[in-house]
Amino acid sequence: MKTFDLNFPEEMKSNSLKVISASRRIEMLGFFPEKFIAILEERCLPQKTHTLVIWSKDPRNLLRHTQLKRLLKRYSQLFLHLTISGMGDSFLEPNIPPMDAVLSTLPDIVKFLQDPRRLRIRFDPIVHFKLPDGSVYGNLGHFLKVITAAKNVGVPAVTISWVEVYPKVSKRLKKYGIEPIDISDEQWQHEYHSISQKSRAIGIELQGCCVNRMKRSKCIDGELLTELHPLHLPASRQKAKGQRALCGCTESWDIGWYNPCPGGCIYCYARPVEYDRLIGGYPS
Repeated sequence: MKTFDLNFPEEMKSNSLKVISASRRIEMLGFFPEKFIAILEERCLPQKTHTLVIWSKDPRNLLRHTQLKRLLKRYSQLFLHLTISGMGDSFLEPNIPPMDAVLSTLPDIVKFLQDPRRLRIRFDPIVHFKLPDGSVYGNLGHFLKVITAAKNVGVPAVTISWVEVYPKVSKRLKKYGIEPIDISDEQWQHEYHSISQKSRAIGIELQGCCVNRMKRSKCIDGELLTELHPLHLPASRQKAKGQRALCGCTESWDIGWYNPCPGGCIYCYARPVEYDRLIGGYPS
């Protein structure tokens, strides 16, 4: 089997159980299941893993990829961060499944994870764009549908963030003829109030991922992962290194890589500049 050089830290070689992140950097589950399997088998043995935290916009391989399912069932605990932004199958997320298709998988995902608290829905990012035809696009209109579906399967919390337009993302959007809209503080307050009100009304806890003026949250939360572990084995509660200043996450070891992602999300900060050079015009 091919060896992947992941440059894991030295402490990964100790005997303590590790929280593995797969992955903040790239969509492993949806687009690279075979490589995901190979890395897990080589570097992330179930008996050495406290929790396998999966990040995805396309969770269908959890339910349909026989080899991956068999392997994942060997881990003591899985935790899934599932992003549903309402933009799937649009020009902004061209190779991501449509929102309704992903929402329809939620009951089976909760059954696979064995606890709805191990599923975190992410409405992320919230965007405001001016399109080439002069119209304004935003995705907040999908928020209530997404959190209602989450509540219906027992998911207790939803994570939100607003898009952060890095310089390379701004250049990419410009190539598409798309202009990011900077919302005012007043509009942000209005949106946050509306989101909070909807969340409270249906009993969903609202968390922010690196959102200024929101309570610092932990997308990877050692305390929560300890509580949810079948044997309540302790996960590290040390603060993660190398994350953004507003990040409250506890430490984990990410097994992903930065590379052109087949998802094609044009606002993605992780997409390499080299890949952007391949971009043509605004998609039809």
